[in-house]
Amino acid sequence: MTSVRDLRVHPTVAALLPADLLAALRHGPHPSTYRCPVCEGEGDLAMGEATSLVLRRYPHRFVRRVQLVHAECAPSTVTVAPAALAEEELAASGSSIVYADLLGIGTAALTGCRPQPLLAVDDDDDLMTTDPRAPGDPCRLRPGEVIDPAVSHALATGLALHSSLRDDPPFVAGWTVRIGPALLDLVHPRADGRQGIERLNHTIPAEWRAAVRAAGNQVTLLVGRMGLSTAVRAPYLPARRPRAPIPPSPTPTGHHPAQGPVPAPAAWHARPRVASATSPAATFAVLSAVSAGRVAAGRVTVTWAGPD
Repeated sequence: MTSVRDLRVHPTVAALLPADLLAALRHGPHPSTYRCPVCEGEGDLAMGEATSLVLRRYPHRFVRRVQLVHAECAPSTVTVAPAALAEEELAASGSSIVYADLLGIGTAALTGCRPQPLLAVDDDDDLMTTDPRAPGDPCRLRPGEVIDPAVSHALATGLALHSSLRDDPPFVAGWTVRIGPALLDLVHPRADGRQGIERLNHTIPAEWRAAVRAAGNQVTLLVGRMGLSTAVRAPYLPARRPRAPIPPSPTPTGHHPAQGPVPAPAAWHARPRVASATSPAATFAVLSAVSAGRVAAGRVTVTWAGPD
């Protein structure tokens, strides 16, 4: 696998991104794999695949979304979401990955924590920044700062910022994980006082279930951006992605960065957003994200639905 990334960034886009974020996108290791929002196909920066960086603005919400797009599908540019589509796009912008990790004795000894089952929910594709404007000049944009909607919501509803697995996170009564044979419901409080439910696919192994039951049907829940789509490669990229049948979109005369690429029909299905059994690379990704302070955590109750 090549380590050379072909990331194409228009100067206008580069000027609106934090320098550390742009460096991380250019040099890795995360993110690597992505789902192209134009053709909905798979892409992989780590394989040297030509990729455009697109910045999607939502001015009414004062946020921007960083998107990785096949270079053959669209050029690097700044786009503005139409008001009629903005809320729907933002609601669908998350793409969670479930990873059930049974932190074993060896890893626990290396990290100084106790052996325990962990449940990571990773919003790996939901990379957002603020959308600031220059004081006194609302037409002039400034570089944004990275925000994490999933972590912000988690912190506002009882979970705590977690920087070490040596420390036990607080028990959170408002969050519940309901696990069935193939689907998992993440039940959490919402700002309006009602419950939100995120239903996710999973392939949680039997030994993890047994460990959770032995722990009194409680688990440490980790929420944040951890790079699992790169770390857990096998469930996502069983084979090299074929070249897109969609030709590069020519830049029309008078094209303005605010004009986004024209969506194209999906040519193939995107990767399933589900991680499988314990993986050393995924465990390392989770531990690294925790150490970097990018994860919210809490002890939550686990309930079971249907047969194992």
